Amino acid sequence: MDDTPRSETVQISPDAGRRGFLKGLGLLGVAAAGAPLLAACGGSSSPSAKTSGGKTPLKIVSWMGFEPGRKEAWKAVCDAFNAQSKTIEVSMTGWPFAQYSNNVLTQIQSGALAGDLITAPPDLAARLLSLGQFLPATEAISAAKVTPDAKLHAFMQKDGALYGVSTVTVGFGLLYNEAMLTEAGLQPATTPEEWIEQGKKLTHRPDKFGIIQANTLAEEGSFWFNLQNTVNAYDGVWAQGRQPLVTSEPVVKSLELFKSIYDTSVPKGLNDAQMMSLMGDGRAAMGVVVSATVNVLKSNSPKIYGQLRSAASPWQGKRGTSRVHPIGIFKGTEHKAEATEFLTWLLKPENMALLTMKSLDAIPPYPELDSVPEFATYLKDLPWLSGYQDVNPVTPMDLMGDFITANDEFGNIVLKNFQESLTKGVPVAESMGKAQAQLEALASRLK
Repeated sequence: MDDTPRSETVQISPDAGRRGFLKGLGLLGVAAAGAPLLAACGGSSSPSAKTSGGKTPLKIVSWMGFEPGRKEAWKAVCDAFNAQSKTIEVSMTGWPFAQYSNNVLTQIQSGALAGDLITAPPDLAARLLSLGQFLPATEAISAAKVTPDAKLHAFMQKDGALYGVSTVTVGFGLLYNEAMLTEAGLQPATTPEEWIEQGKKLTHRPDKFGIIQANTLAEEGSFWFNLQNTVNAYDGVWAQGRQPLVTSEPVVKSLELFKSIYDTSVPKGLNDAQMMSLMGDGRAAMGVVVSATVNVLKSNSPKIYGQLRSAASPWQGKRGTSRVHPIGIFKGTEHKAEATEFLTWLLKPENMALLTMKSLDAIPPYPELDSVPEFATYLKDLPWLSGYQDVNPVTPMDLMGDFITANDEFGNIVLKNFQESLTKGVPVAESMGKAQAQLEALASRLK
């Protein structure tokens, strides 16, 4: 029997469907594969040929050129650099988020990645660093005169050098539609039990849903990306070192919490594009999601954007996974000097502030951003920000132990077994018992 969650019939407006599926949501994982796709800034297809203007083409491999809001932010940054550089023209290439890590690793292993710089989610960044695929970023950091936050960037340090700097740091918190909660006489939940009850009260299938959380194996990366954070509900971790802990009480209770909202408040088989469409149409009240979601909703659903507010995650510890997405210089680049020049320019506070503000991000990668007057003004004018600032951050590295370099494999094992609990009623402790044995076998293969 197929264990994939059965998709619930959720009516999506035609306009929302076009926004959700055809605009290529990088954060949201719309399907795309194959060779890298040019996006955001334009540019020639050959990494070695000169552009029509005689400049050296420089390529940033990323998923961000496919994400509404962030796509426009990177275009503004690329355009600003290209307008002032007489020798370099930078452009973006890559895939949407759901396929990104797998495609990067596949192409690197085949020796065919056509790029000069790479942006990466934290688990991929840690894996690429362990594989020796980044060059030190020390020269660019020193030339830009910035001091990247040591705690945020600890996982990108090796042998006394820093190999990447955050272009975006996002955290999980409770994003909610203030109008919908107010109409129901509710304030944001502060405990798991209250969250479950609010989700039930606000759900009127198939028209409105109290909670949205991605939960389809068709977009496994997104499902795991969100489920991984849920372990914070009871101060759990997925592993310590090479020891998986999926049968521990905090992990089991966290997955039981997810199953409770899945059974009562969340559309079954929900993918990312549907999730954004439901919230963008005012048909979904809340979800524990990353702050980057706000940028997508601002781009696609400006009316709803004004109703968005945030609170710390609805559990006592207020823990939320804080994810650093660094940019680094690819070891295989033919243009190390040009890549260093662009990275130096990007890291200068005024340029990183431009990217951060246009991306609707709020966590600066280094304190020098605070000296940019426009950035300080920007932070004061985000009505949805305060809850995300109230989160107690933990990192994926804190949660995953040594499995951070095998994050996708770990997540695959958890999700495949968790389906038995979601679709067949198998107790979570039992399904995680099977997962534990498989993860211990995975641990023996870690390098």
